[in-house]
Amino acid sequence: MRRWEAILGRVKTLPALMLAAGGVGFGHAVMPDHWMPLAVLSRTRRYSTRRTVRLSLAAGVTHVLVSLVLGAVLVVVGLQFRGTVSRHTDGVIGGILLVTGVVFVVMEVAGRGHGHGGGDGHQHTHDHGHARDHGHDHGHVHDHDRGHAHDHGRAHDHGRRDARSLAAFLVPFGAAASPDLTILPVFLAAGAVGVVASIGSLIAFAAVTVATIAGLTTATAAGARLLTAPWIDRGANLLTAGTLLLVGGLVAGGVI
Repeated sequence: MRRWEAILGRVKTLPALMLAAGGVGFGHAVMPDHWMPLAVLSRTRRYSTRRTVRLSLAAGVTHVLVSLVLGAVLVVVGLQFRGTVSRHTDGVIGGILLVTGVVFVVMEVAGRGHGHGGGDGHQHTHDHGHARDHGHDHGHVHDHDRGHAHDHGRAHDHGRRDARSLAAFLVPFGAAASPDLTILPVFLAAGAVGVVASIGSLIAFAAVTVATIAGLTTATAAGARLLTAPWIDRGANLLTAGTLLLVGGLVAGGVI
């Protein structure tokens, strides 16, 4: 009889633990540092909806994994260090976002300071017209000008692609790697109840967290795509940098 009462008590406790785990996951994932940088990056880089969903899902899954790993370490070492780890984590993640923002600013300033717009087209038009008017073969001059402009432009494009690739990695990493240590009490309580409660709480936490991050990122990016003003595309790097610097400063300062 007592055994059945214990089983019944666990069955009644499971929904409460799952609800608590889901609530904690939602409350943490809804913070702007987990989805806003991803949404801004998606809009300014014109990512497709499919790519945005993949990126945000990867961020959400990474967030859950980091939370579980760090939580397991804290359980082994001692929960008294939870506050210390959380403070240092905020500093690291905020720093990553700040550094990424600075990278975007530098990329924008460097791009404007070394613009070569129209040079390649001018050289090609001049050479072709000269050849047709005089009937002379100026292939050497044409090839020289063309090769110089092409290689120089390729170097600039390569540098910009490297910077964008770096940012595309750092931004989701910064958003995802901030762990949720507030879930630890719920997991400990679920562990005391049993394996089923532990698994149920883990599933609820993971599902709500990933869905929240992916949903907010995708919805915000989709809404931002409706803003088609030319200045948005021209100032894409500065918009991204401003968002990262703002969110990174708030995270590093412990505000969010």
